[in-house]
Amino acid sequence: MHRQTLLAIYERLEAIISKLPGPLQNAVIGELKPIKEIFLSQRLARIVLTGKANADASALLSGLLGSDLQMVETKLSGGWVTYELRGRGGFRILDARRLNETSLTWNALAGAISEESPDLFVFLVDGSQPLELGLECEQTIRLLDMAELRHQSKAGLIGVIDFPSATPQDVVEARRLELQAWLSHPGKLSAHFVKSVAVCSFVRFRVDGSIDPDRDERRNLDALGELLTRELPGEAQVEMARLVRAKKVQLETAQHLVRSLTTVCAAIGVQPIPFADFPILTAIQFAMVSGIMHVSGRELGLKSAAEFFAAMGVNIGVGMVFREGARAAVKLLPGWGNAISGGVAAAGTYAVGRSAIGYFIEGISIGEARKLFHRQNLPKTR
Repeated sequence: MHRQTLLAIYERLEAIISKLPGPLQNAVIGELKPIKEIFLSQRLARIVLTGKANADASALLSGLLGSDLQMVETKLSGGWVTYELRGRGGFRILDARRLNETSLTWNALAGAISEESPDLFVFLVDGSQPLELGLECEQTIRLLDMAELRHQSKAGLIGVIDFPSATPQDVVEARRLELQAWLSHPGKLSAHFVKSVAVCSFVRFRVDGSIDPDRDERRNLDALGELLTRELPGEAQVEMARLVRAKKVQLETAQHLVRSLTTVCAAIGVQPIPFADFPILTAIQFAMVSGIMHVSGRELGLKSAAEFFAAMGVNIGVGMVFREGARAAVKLLPGWGNAISGGVAAAGTYAVGRSAIGYFIEGISIGEARKLFHRQNLPKTR
């Protein structure tokens, strides 16, 4: 996580905003506060694994992340284990499936759940094995009861059935529905059950950790990643979206960021003092690009954001001249000057944000991002 970097960016932005007139300052801070909380309140997701002990959780998580992840047997009986990928985030796992095979005890599980409230339960089974799940369902109910008693938890339950890639599709769907029937049967499980998902997690990693494209048989893991992310509480969603590349969630978060900061820049842009708003607008736009980079899973920072502006060919000095030129021109339209100037500030901010989303999240080239920027009713900056 990049909490300190994010905090530094927002503290710098707030210091600049503090120079605005009182009423405008309060309005801008009010718009920025929810955005700040989205990023600075983020933490690692806490996921409890239930279901069949013979299902390969390591393969599933490695396939989901696109990175070879080895499940490490914790030395602390029943404890949470943290996994992190450098620069992309991580999650915490409580593997509660091995009660009948190891020294894992109910007391140890109760202690772990008492210590930290689960965000989500994942019921994992091997699709190539018979689905006799009576005992596993009873154990899952007991775990759900523990979380509800200790934390008033309403955490969701997702069923995941992992198949070999050669399994016929009609068999896959029949077995998925069989798992769904177990988990949606009237009672405790059905109150938490969200959905069952059939996947194939098999992928071969090379020695250097890269994926061998000739042995990549993964299926439907993108849908699982989106579902996992959406079922988490808000404070864990951004980190999980970065980690599993949940593109729809990433897009929604980034678009919310752009809309809010475009509104802020429109409000600042109507200020009548020439040049007074330029450092603030620039700081907001840089912070916006940094936030979009973070949501996308990239390393973030003002330096990286500056490199994005430069790569697009955006000349900030020319932008300033255009902003002030617009203000001068609209003096010919008495009464409309501030409104048009605010619209220019908003349009510029939106164009920057839209092109950043295209490049960092949608995967368009920097050339396409540059064209997208210039299409947003902005002048040519080169």
